[in-house]
Parts: sequence; C-alpha cells; structure tokens
Amino acid sequence: MEEIDEIDLFLDSQVKTEKELMQEKCEKTYQAASSPIRRDMMRAVCFLGKRKEELLKETGLDEAALKFHAEILINADFLFQDETGVYRLTELGLQVLPKL
Repeated sequence: MEEIDEIDLFLDSQVKTEKELMQEKCEKTYQAASSPIRRDMMRAVCFLGKRKEELLKETGLDEAALKFHAEILINADFLFQDETGVYRLTELGLQVLPKL
C-alpha cells in the first residue's frame, strides 16, 4: 500500500479553480500527445482496440514501458481498458486519432 504523507494530504485538500483544472487538463493532454511512442500506441489501438500482448508486439515495448505510457494516455482521457482487458480509444482519443 502506498504511503501518503502530510504534503500529499495538503496538496489534495487544496480547492482548485476552474482555470487551474483546465490548465492541468491541457498539460495532461499535451504530455500524452507529445510522445511519439504514445501516438504510435493510439494508432495501433485505432478503432478496433488491442490487447496488451498485441500492443507489446506492435510497439516493441516491454510490459513496464507499455504500462507507463498507457497510464499517461488513460489519465489524459485518450485511452481506456475495457472489462475484457482490451485497450480502446475514448471519444476524445477517436477525435484526436485522425490528427496523429
């Protein structure tokens, strides 16, 4: 279990303005879309989705790297993993896909 310290509790307790929330979302979106590896992952997932094993093979990433990049894409609301474990693009991910 991850330990939470006083600084984490303080930061989590701070109420953010709408502008701060929007800035955070923009930063997450930029971070996710700025990586060639993550753009490749989104193109690989495409419209049909991909299982972890397929993405590992297509991207050449190891499991730790795939998990790292997938979490960034999930946090930016570009990707999700469905109940069967298949990675799929979100509505936002599908809108961004043609621009990659």
